[in-house]
Amino acid sequence: MDDRKSVPKNKRPRTRRPKKPPVEGNQSDEKRPRTAFSGPQLARLKHEFAENRYLTERRRQALAAELGLAEAQIKIWFQNKRAKIKKASGQRNPLALQLMAQGLYNHSTIPLTKEEEELEMKAREREQSRQ
Repeated sequence: MDDRKSVPKNKRPRTRRPKKPPVEGNQSDEKRPRTAFSGPQLARLKHEFAENRYLTERRRQALAAELGLAEAQIKIWFQNKRAKIKKASGQRNPLALQLMAQGLYNHSTIPLTKEEEELEMKAREREQSRQ
């Protein structure tokens, strides 16, 4: 039996159709269409996130049942929301800073601070003096 029928239509997630029809024999390469959460679902997820950035398994199960979503969708939404906030705040992982200073990490989307630039220059100078 389809569980979606028991969830009101306005609480079900909308999904986007793939742009191209799947090619026969190539279905393993096709991605699942992105879920577009409904307004009430998003409002509820944001409210829950404002109360607590991390969910217990029991809370995630209850939210999934309430919103008519899969637990994995809720888990990923919370992970993405935390990552977005972390990226916007400019927090940097100490290991990433060390690798950037050695010129081994180039995934930065935030400009380096003066301090970081100096560390990077010193590391490059040390590397050049070794060679």
